[in-house]
Amino acid sequence: MNKLKRNKNIDTMVLCAGRGQRMRYKTKYIAKPLIKIQNQPILKTNINYLSSIGIKNCIVNTSYKHLTIKKFIRSYAYKYTLPRIYCSFEKERLETGGGVKKALPIFNKKKVLIINGDSLLLRKSNSCPVKKLFKSFNGNFMSILLLLAPIKKSIGYYGRGDFIIKSNSITPRIERKKNNTSHKSFVFTGWQIINKEIFKDIKKNKFSLNELYNKAQSKKSLFAITLDGYFLHVSTPKSIIQIERFLNVNKKYLNEKNYIL
Repeated sequence: MNKLKRNKNIDTMVLCAGRGQRMRYKTKYIAKPLIKIQNQPILKTNINYLSSIGIKNCIVNTSYKHLTIKKFIRSYAYKYTLPRIYCSFEKERLETGGGVKKALPIFNKKKVLIINGDSLLLRKSNSCPVKKLFKSFNGNFMSILLLLAPIKKSIGYYGRGDFIIKSNSITPRIERKKNNTSHKSFVFTGWQIINKEIFKDIKKNKFSLNELYNKAQSKKSLFAITLDGYFLHVSTPKSIIQIERFLNVNKKYLNEKNYIL
């Protein structure tokens, strides 16, 4: 896999501060991103992917069970040199938008790669979603570029989608629409690029990234690309069972088609 150009300059953040309440007993002693899929913590799978494409630095925000995340980071740094992982601790959880805003002074670039810590991508070995995101992002008219997946390729997901595509261009404009029954409805994977400029004029420190999506939509600067692969939606204990079953039952097919986590 080709590494991203100027990858050392990519600002990356993995959101790991959530409570994970729907996981019930699964998050009693650990943060949700440390739940294992295929015998490996979700966070490690994603950090390994970032490392494989040459990303040098990564910020991880923590709050709930933050010591378990810090322990993971220490262990990872002991075994691997890159990426260098830095913590942004939130004594009081700031939600997704507030967490990113708190870390903004650390970022050097205008665009930031933001990843949900509990989101997994099953992708083709010759396809790089992060590279596709950066190649497709145009700061001249985009505030946010999301990575979406079709509902039929979202394993562990039980809803009716998060967005609908409003145009048929290579990088389509999208619209937030919950519980849509249209065949054009897509699921947000939790992987995205955000232009730091959209945080301007937001005075509060605790807020959801949903507010930025609404803001970008109103400015017609909310866009998306689609995932070439499967989105593994780790949301409940039941979803973990469904994901593990899907991976095990389809193991031969996935191997033949060169799908990797």
